Amino acid sequence: MNKLHYLLLICCLAITSLTTTRLHAADVVLDSIVAVVNEGVVLASELNTEVAFLKLQAESSGQSLPDDAVFNKRVLERLINQEIQRQHASKVGIAIDASSVNRAIEQVANGNNMDTQQFRQALISQGFNYDHYRTSVEHELLLSRLVQRDVQSRVRISKQEVEDYISASKKSGQQQRYRAQHILLAVAPSADQATVSQTEARATALLAKLRSGDDFAKAAAANSDGARALEGGDLGWRVLQELPDFLSEVLINMSVGDISEPLRSQNGFHIVKLTDKSDQSREVRAETLARHIFITGETADGAQKLAQVRARINAGESFEAMAKEFSEDPNSASSGGELPWFSQGQMPEEIESVAQTLDTGDLSEPFRTQYGWHLLEVLDRRQRDSTDESVRAEAEKSLRQRKIEQETERWIRELRDESFVEVRE
Repeated sequence: MNKLHYLLLICCLAITSLTTTRLHAADVVLDSIVAVVNEGVVLASELNTEVAFLKLQAESSGQSLPDDAVFNKRVLERLINQEIQRQHASKVGIAIDASSVNRAIEQVANGNNMDTQQFRQALISQGFNYDHYRTSVEHELLLSRLVQRDVQSRVRISKQEVEDYISASKKSGQQQRYRAQHILLAVAPSADQATVSQTEARATALLAKLRSGDDFAKAAAANSDGARALEGGDLGWRVLQELPDFLSEVLINMSVGDISEPLRSQNGFHIVKLTDKSDQSREVRAETLARHIFITGETADGAQKLAQVRARINAGESFEAMAKEFSEDPNSASSGGELPWFSQGQMPEEIESVAQTLDTGDLSEPFRTQYGWHLLEVLDRRQRDSTDESVRAEAEKSLRQRKIEQETERWIRELRDESFVEVRE
């Protein structure tokens, strides 16, 4: 039953109840529809909850917001897009189960040195609606699956693009990193010249206000069509090669605090502000060689089984033999559990964290990742320069991420253009 049918059923039940009991008091509105989206709706209660959640989030991070009328309108646009994406996911058979949401929240909690219960209490103590937080995580996972399905197949990286990326990185012998805020005033590729001119005029007027002292984050939340609009347009830290050429060519010549002229791209007009930058010299890469025994599952049975295996290894039995007998990792079990050399960011965070605490030859206690339970032994460590192969892999990864972000914005607009949306005052 979709939300529209559900709301109609509620209304019918309410009317029947009033008739039966002969109540003549004024009608009580249980909820109202603020937007019809294809065969679904966005309810006022959903809008109010999302507005309250995002306001609290902005307050906790010190981000300024536009006035309530503008902000509510922007949040409603987000909810409409999310409803369109949910409907699309349902049509193509994509769903997110509760265990996937639990694992994602557990990763966030671990990143904050908490377990999930501590993390839940921390959110509640700060005033956040935990159920709504779970819903937002679920949607982020859903969007990620949709992007994998519908967007990533569009992205192609040529050898020449990789070579150009590497060449630009080597010019100064170091990686300059930039943090920027971004506003996009979207223009469809098929737009007529009058629409393009109107949008350019909006961008010019907005730039004048920003250079006169208007808050950039508030302006982004009120005006930007970019994916990070309600986060103040913050793009985070990037190297130039991770940004579109029209942005990187401007940022490289900007000083911290500068705001660019309106920049034209196939997506519309962009305004960017450089908020910080730093030099990050290339470093020799620290790598670890380790082996593990892996048991799938989330229950304590895996930990107990590995504890018994650990005791046998400490008593003199071979790690290699134990891995071949007990490990459920199809990629390493046959080779005695040995993993490839890895550096930071190449293994699950829990494996890297445990490896850092071990000396060469040490055997860990059983520990858990989102995949299951592990027993880890560090075999060796080394320092080495990045090889051409790893540099190329890094270049391709950055280029791919940049293109995926651009294609995702276009894909979201395509879904919206193909949908029926009626916003109700």
